[in-house]
Amino acid sequence: MARRKLTDTSHPDATLTDSYWLTWGDEPQPHMRQKIIYLTFDEVAKIGPGAFGVSNVCDRLGITYPMVNHYFGGRDQLLAEGAYRAYIRYVTSLWEAVDAAPHDPVSRLEAWMRAQIKWTREWSGWGALLNYPVASLMVTEILDRNFRDEMQRYFEWNLAGLAVLVKDVLTATVSAERPSLDNSDRTDLLADTELVHLTSTVAFCTLGASVWNAGQHLPSAKIQVAVDMAPELVEHHIQWVIRMLQNKN
Repeated sequence: MARRKLTDTSHPDATLTDSYWLTWGDEPQPHMRQKIIYLTFDEVAKIGPGAFGVSNVCDRLGITYPMVNHYFGGRDQLLAEGAYRAYIRYVTSLWEAVDAAPHDPVSRLEAWMRAQIKWTREWSGWGALLNYPVASLMVTEILDRNFRDEMQRYFEWNLAGLAVLVKDVLTATVSAERPSLDNSDRTDLLADTELVHLTSTVAFCTLGASVWNAGQHLPSAKIQVAVDMAPELVEHHIQWVIRMLQNKN
């Protein structure tokens, strides 16, 4: 395959238009390295990390396979960076949903839960890697080595913010502030044992519903009645969590 010119924005896959790239970021024609990341987002979300190969990404872009090694060092390094970037997008999307929700405590917590369930379904292949790290041990090792600190920072910010949402439902108020990414002081929150327990319960309940609704529970994935009832069951689950918190008052 001949080397592409840096000014060449065409690709063998005719669907890779300016509009396509703008669904992933702010640039209609991002740098090639970023295009590889975006297509990896797309591919892994659909087929998971185990079946992912760089050949399809490269063929769609019209680049040689060694370009992945040039930009990332190899397939596993590409997957590790993709998982890291996907996780940042995931956490950010939760709080964008909260900020867009009506300004009441129940709507804000519901928005956080619904956003997680929605993201896990749409990005299910990445959920398999992030929630079950043994699914790809080599990728997990690279993630741990290169991105652990930053992922942990986002995790702690997300959980501290969730604790505030839970506390707001318990007190029927909306807090004026919540922890920021650069200031996720957990001292006061951790001092409230019941709040820690309830926040963990909400997190566990939402993650469980997310994984099941994403179709990652193999025994039930092909049971049509379960598939048909999924929206109703997820909605009931969310409302049960809200009532559980409200009944603590």
